[in-house]
Amino acid sequence: MPFIIGTSIPEDKVLVQSVANIYGIGLAQSRILCKKAGFAPDSRGKNLTLPKGKILESLAESMPLPLGPDLRRFQNDKIQRLCILSTYRGSRHRKGLPVRGQRTHTNAKKRPQIKLNGD
Repeated sequence: MPFIIGTSIPEDKVLVQSVANIYGIGLAQSRILCKKAGFAPDSRGKNLTLPKGKILESLAESMPLPLGPDLRRFQNDKIQRLCILSTYRGSRHRKGLPVRGQRTHTNAKKRPQIKLNGD
């Protein structure tokens, strides 16, 4: 099972959908990457050879935005900064409540709490 940017690519799944599972790459961007790498739209993960996988990985890494674990770390750092500054959004993140103004009267009672290093 090949790996691209820390994400496993299943052999029986369509390659475009498998590449879209990489954190930070959507389905549209995945189609563009697979087309640039020379894969057919219906190719599967078992068609991914080592040289083609390297080409696909280099195309994904050449994107100007962070992907995979780098993107997760970047987002967690932003949330942690908000919590340290004790902003309203940071306190909502810390309490596990909705951050962007959603209703809490009937919904959003079981949002998972985030784990911070300082707590």
